[in-house]
Amino acid sequence: MCKAINADLCVDEAQATLFHISSIFGEVDGCIDNLAQWSAPYNVSTPAALQPATSWVRPQPKGVVLVIGAWNYPFSVTIGPAAAALAAGNCLVVKPSELAPESANVMQRIFDRLDGRAVRCVQGGAEIASTLVAQPFDHIVYTGGSRVAKLILAAAAPNMTPVTLELGGKSPVIMCDGVNLKEACKRIAAHKFTNTGQTCIAPDYVLVERGVRDKAVELLTEEVRTMFGDKAHTAEHYGRLVNQQSADRLLEALREDHGGKVLLGGASTPEGSVKEGHRYVPPTLVLDPRPESLLLENEIFGPILPIVTIDSYQEAIAYVNSKPKPLALYIFAPSSIAERILEQTSSGGAIVGDAMVHKGNPDLPFGGIGNSGMGRMHGIHGFRELSNERAVMYRPLWAPSLLSLPVNATLANAVFAYSTARPGKFLRKNLLKFLGVLVLLIQLWARHKRKA
Repeated sequence: MCKAINADLCVDEAQATLFHISSIFGEVDGCIDNLAQWSAPYNVSTPAALQPATSWVRPQPKGVVLVIGAWNYPFSVTIGPAAAALAAGNCLVVKPSELAPESANVMQRIFDRLDGRAVRCVQGGAEIASTLVAQPFDHIVYTGGSRVAKLILAAAAPNMTPVTLELGGKSPVIMCDGVNLKEACKRIAAHKFTNTGQTCIAPDYVLVERGVRDKAVELLTEEVRTMFGDKAHTAEHYGRLVNQQSADRLLEALREDHGGKVLLGGASTPEGSVKEGHRYVPPTLVLDPRPESLLLENEIFGPILPIVTIDSYQEAIAYVNSKPKPLALYIFAPSSIAERILEQTSSGGAIVGDAMVHKGNPDLPFGGIGNSGMGRMHGIHGFRELSNERAVMYRPLWAPSLLSLPVNATLANAVFAYSTARPGKFLRKNLLKFLGVLVLLIQLWARHKRKA
């Protein structure tokens, strides 16, 4: 696995083990360890008006699930959803990303060792993917960009196939006065440049209050230099872009008249011009590019971090809310301000005091909102996403039917009075059985009256 990741992304063994592979075992082990609990039917309460009855939720497989993986973390974003699909009892078709061919070949060998009646791995490019998503699968899980996601939604619509989309977007960082700037900048830099910035939840840009901007800029620059030195292209732990097309896209954004100040890196670096064909873009910091620049309009998905000056956290909130809802939001602010930011913004996930690490908690649901995705994965959330949570109610035949025409007015008024009452939780809970018996007696009385 490490060799494949290195071949596809130029990631060294230590980073491949920590960021790409370790999470897979946690995801799979979690499914195995919790399968009995997750798959067991669970009881839910039944309203008094429907008594006597018991209500259950019985998870069952949806059928056949298609998982389309991505190239940036080829193993984790493919095997993770696949494990959830299998844990939920589904059959599975997997298509790894063709942009990480060595990793795809390893996954082909892994999935080929499973029961071919239940699991198939299919390799190929856009044409194969288009053919697959047009089939009547019972669920599709896709990790990637919003452009392809819209095509998948359109292809799935004729079959009414539900779709889970793990996309991306521009995940902002809000940095305010009153926090440990050095530690904040260390965490931002480390997470931004992990996997050469090719992470869906990587910090995309930083909104920093004017009063601490200069110090934050100094510390961020210092942290990046500490990590990679002045010649990142010689650092063994600094990776490359997935292909030259991605590198060219980022270099174009740096070469345009973006109006910002390049603090570090850029399209032309001290060691000379960036060589074409080497998939290399240096770690780059840009201060205050124009809002309409490519750096602030498009998802970066690479080792470039724009820094935008703001005058207050309220301005940061307004800025974030003016953009499509992000996959993640990272807040470095005193707790009272952080709470206000959380209350007044929306994102798939959020962290106060760090970045990206929420994805490592299998008990937290992971997913986006709006343009950043739909549906939730990880742990029990992925299991439920790929299960049909079947609602089942048991009512004894000896109990009077709840529906009889014409409707008895006394019964209707009793049910309405209970449904619209607003007693405290304790009182409501203790009245539940009594009211259930009362409704049952009314039903019996009504039946007796009709017979008489």
